[in-house]
Amino acid sequence: MEVQVCKNCRRLFNYVHGPKLCPECIKSTSKDEITKENSEKVSRIKPVFTEDEEKYEQVKDYIMHYPKATIVQISEENGISPMKLLDWIREDRLEFSEDSKDAWFECVSCGAKIKSGRYCNSCKIKQHG
Repeated sequence: MEVQVCKNCRRLFNYVHGPKLCPECIKSTSKDEITKENSEKVSRIKPVFTEDEEKYEQVKDYIMHYPKATIVQISEENGISPMKLLDWIREDRLEFSEDSKDAWFECVSCGAKIKSGRYCNSCKIKQHG
């Protein structure tokens, strides 16, 4: 777990995975009822969350159709920054393919090569076990 800054409200929160929104902002976006008190807050949050998720789905579909595409190709074809793609890989939402010889991350704990995330499976088990 790491501390991140919410992309919407700029508050610090303990980040595990998924969109980089604090629990309060995620909760606000998932409510079906919008009260008068938080209607401005929800309308401000929803576009950020939705736009990011739509881009993610678009990229995921593109990768399914073009599994050997490079980060640069994916970035250019989908209008998204390479850094955002790397963020999604670090968040375990996307991963490098087995064919990627040089496109690997290192486990921040032991240095083992990994296809996505921050930790290898062994270190994940050690942390949660």
